Amino acid sequence: MTVRAESLDLSLREVLLLLDRGIRAVQAERGLVVDGVVGPRTRAALDDLLRAPTGVPRGKGMFVRSVKHVGSIEAMMARVAQAGLGWLAFQCIWQYADKKSAVWTGFSRHAAALRAAGHACWVWGFPYAGREAEFVDVLLGTATGCGAAGVLVDAELPYVEAPEAAARLMAALLPAARRAGLAVGLTSYGAPWNFPRFPWAAFTGVDFAAPQIYDASNNQGPGYAQRSIAAYRTLGFSRVVPAGPTFGKTAAQWSALHASLPVPDGAVVWWDWFNSTQNPFTWNGVRDFVVPPRNV
Repeated sequence: MTVRAESLDLSLREVLLLLDRGIRAVQAERGLVVDGVVGPRTRAALDDLLRAPTGVPRGKGMFVRSVKHVGSIEAMMARVAQAGLGWLAFQCIWQYADKKSAVWTGFSRHAAALRAAGHACWVWGFPYAGREAEFVDVLLGTATGCGAAGVLVDAELPYVEAPEAAARLMAALLPAARRAGLAVGLTSYGAPWNFPRFPWAAFTGVDFAAPQIYDASNNQGPGYAQRSIAAYRTLGFSRVVPAGPTFGKTAAQWSALHASLPVPDGAVVWWDWFNSTQNPFTWNGVRDFVVPPRNV
């Protein structure tokens, strides 16, 4: 379908302005020269964007644990531009065994600023088995309230040996997210072979998985990233957005891991903004990391 400018009540000048901003946003997202000129590399990035499946983030992203870590809207947007980030994932709920949930909802203005600049906001949370109703309510309510593109479920230890709870979580989350027009992702252990009692099958209905390829102890050896992504494919996750670390690494270790980090579906995300401020060299590493065209 072709949308005519007059059907949107836009002047030609306004259409051209929006087109220029969109091209520049794609260039920034892909680590290209941001000049608004559609040369061969920008053309390839646009073609890749048009082929990208719905429900998957695009380009480079960063997890955010608290809005206080990104600072003011101006500071956040300056860093997003410097690092070439295309999306941020804000934490909104973390559930604990003692039934006290930590809930964050104060990032709607930051989310609005991201969207206005052509970037995406995602929302993520850490669920505790047996407390699915509250988790889904807070996660989706926050996501719709801030105009998020989708949600990420950080399911880990509380769901090991809890297949029934995992099934309840997905049965409640997926239909509600679909009705709200929200994509759903899973982020979890980067080495799934170490967690055979985690109910992986319960989560394969998500739009994508983000394996946490952190190698926190720097002992996984060469090829760890490739093994992780291949394992997720085998488990049934057709789309994979690798999650890299911004902690526990020297500059050399960070570079070594990311030199071989595959990005098969046009997106990558890092944990997290706070640790990037503690290890400033990672900002330039993220800036220089090139997201290749998505496999088709």
